[in-house]
Amino acid sequence: MKNLALIFGLILFTSFGFAQETEAVGEQISENTVKVTYYHSNGKVMHQGNYIDGKADGLWKSFDETGNLVSEGSFEQGKKTGLWNFYTTKALNAVVYSDNAVADVKKFSTNALAGN
Repeated sequence: MKNLALIFGLILFTSFGFAQETEAVGEQISENTVKVTYYHSNGKVMHQGNYIDGKADGLWKSFDETGNLVSEGSFEQGKKTGLWNFYTTKALNAVVYSDNAVADVKKFSTNALAGN
């Protein structure tokens, strides 16, 4: 049940993160690829990644309002794929996506990661 709540929270977090109304700044990388950066209202980067043919593709990173990395993972043709990391001050949540659905979740305490 705990993992189910964690999964739901992570999905909700990333969904709201990309749904917020922020102005995007795009840079044309190639004919069909645009590198996009979304900003928080304070001017700090919120999300950064690429769109290929109008769909999120490749590595995307999200940051909090102070500039700390809060998540990173890859999209393939608009769908989450592979390993996504979600960072908090207390834990690292590693989520594996397969066919845009959560396949596995692992939670690591930052104390364990630091060797404390």
